[in-house]
Amino acid sequence: MNDNSRVKFSLSLEPAFQIIYWSVCWLVFFSVLILFLETQTIDLIIIILLIFLGVLLFYGFGSTLRMKNNNLESSYFRGIKKKSIPLTEIKKIAFSAKRKIVLFTDQGNSVSYIYLNTKNKKKFHEYIKNKAPSIQLEELNS
Repeated sequence: MNDNSRVKFSLSLEPAFQIIYWSVCWLVFFSVLILFLETQTIDLIIIILLIFLGVLLFYGFGSTLRMKNNNLESSYFRGIKKKSIPLTEIKKIAFSAKRKIVLFTDQGNSVSYIYLNTKNKKKFHEYIKNKAPSIQLEELNS
């Protein structure tokens, strides 16, 4: 793989975190809507809640998976939760029928999970198949 190549995929949150995240976002959104409709004025609390909702959406949509310098770098919430795995350490990648992808590394029983939507999962599969043929690809039976 070329050291200068950089590829970016949009990550999905883990299912439990995704449910909590979207619940909080919708709760804040409807709280703002209810406060605005009840008071029919823009108060400081409404502005604060709108800013909070904007920050939640900004960080929530910033989860990425990058292939950079022969590393697989996952970054959740715009870099708050980061993990980097060298491609040379990955021996097998297992794709589930849904969004889950399991990465098996050379170091013992080390396993990492990432979640991609269907479109990004297909692109990721093709990219790994073409750029890192030494990694074994398989389908998970669940």
